Amino acid sequence: MPTFHDLRIRRRELLNELDQMAETVAELTALLDGSAEPMPEAFIEHREHRAWLQRQQAGALVILHETERALLEFGTDDWDEI
Repeated sequence: MPTFHDLRIRRRELLNELDQMAETVAELTALLDGSAEPMPEAFIEHREHRAWLQRQQAGALVILHETERALLEFGTDDWDEI
């Protein structure tokens, strides 16, 4: 079983990953929305990459929630104090 410290570190890593994924999704969305006449191959590739990233975000959120649930078992909520 992971220690409290391990769970806090994992939580921080997941939050950082989610931030990075959100930035990339926003960039891809802006690129896709801003294309007047997108090249079909590039447009499809960007759209598929964005969909993949969104699935990764969903998976990371599930892991984050499980990590936070495990942290709750320790009976404290000062998770950000690493």
